[in-house]
Amino acid sequence: MSAHVFISHGGDGDSHGGDGEAAALAARIEALGATAWLAPRDLAGGEDPADQARRAIAGCAAFVVLLREGADAPLRAEIEAARAAAKPIHAVRLAGAAPAAALVPLLDGARWTDAFGADRDTALSALADSLAATVAGGPGANDASPPAEPEPVAAAAAAAQPSFMAASPPAPPSPPTAASLPGKRPLPADTSLIEAAIGTNQAYYLAHWRRMDATGKSYNWNWAACILNVFWFAFRKMRGPAILLGIVWVVSGAMMADPANRTLFKAGALLLVLPSFVTGGFGNLWYRRRIERLVAGAATMDRARAIAHLRARGGTSPLGLAVAIVAVLLLSVLATLPAALEQARRQQRIELPAGQRAAADAPPPPNAPAAD
Repeated sequence: MSAHVFISHGGDGDSHGGDGEAAALAARIEALGATAWLAPRDLAGGEDPADQARRAIAGCAAFVVLLREGADAPLRAEIEAARAAAKPIHAVRLAGAAPAAALVPLLDGARWTDAFGADRDTALSALADSLAATVAGGPGANDASPPAEPEPVAAAAAAAQPSFMAASPPAPPSPPTAASLPGKRPLPADTSLIEAAIGTNQAYYLAHWRRMDATGKSYNWNWAACILNVFWFAFRKMRGPAILLGIVWVVSGAMMADPANRTLFKAGALLLVLPSFVTGGFGNLWYRRRIERLVAGAATMDRARAIAHLRARGGTSPLGLAVAIVAVLLLSVLATLPAALEQARRQQRIELPAGQRAAADAPPPPNAPAAD
């Protein structure tokens, strides 16, 4: 069975698995291109349902349990099977009440989602995005526990646990780890540190990065990175790419300064245009890597200090944008100045009378011999 999300629900008063909430969550996940498994929809006839459920849990990439009042025994065996198989567990509360006391110890370390109240749809959409990205991790994603998050992120996740989990013994702190990269793990559930590092336009980048996680692709189009090119990188404080692209702009401008040299002009135009397609296609990936390096660098700081650090080191730089504009314009003028002077000299020669033109083109006379 291919990697999928197992949804444990215990039913809602209908036959086991006739759960509208479970079916709705499965639809959200499958709309993102992933696969969900839930009973009785995916049970095959002629086989023991419990055996089928155990096999589905063993083969899943993530395990989701929907919690409501009165659901205990139908869920407990499936949660225990998921824990035994070391599957990432997502606990979803469908109401404000705490789950059955017997389930609380089994859900220690689970990732919690509160799917009720005004934020219900937003929470379920974010959960579906995260689960689809987990499934897109590829073969083997369901056989390993997720890597530890950096300390501030882990601390925030612990603080966000429901109050009824406070009695559980605290888990040992996770050591700081390198920032995640596309293709290795999806965005964490708590993106507050990432948002602090992004600064402006957070929703745009988080949405595109989640789409990259869900599709497993590194290519994701960014019009600003394509059209503005060097200036977008300078504005987003990616100085290395900004300097490199600035050099490309200056060199291509120098090559295009003399339209009479058509071969050189065409080569300069290609040098100017082609990098724009690369930056437009991979700008979001490169920016994500920068943001994740910043977050990893703040992993040993307490949360308040980490957020202040990320806001200072990340975000945008209007000053950097202004410097890039002035530098590119000034260097482009200097680079094209020789060609402009040569064109002016040629034009002046054309406008001279024929006699003066011949005299201007004549070589200078040899120096007179020195007197004895």
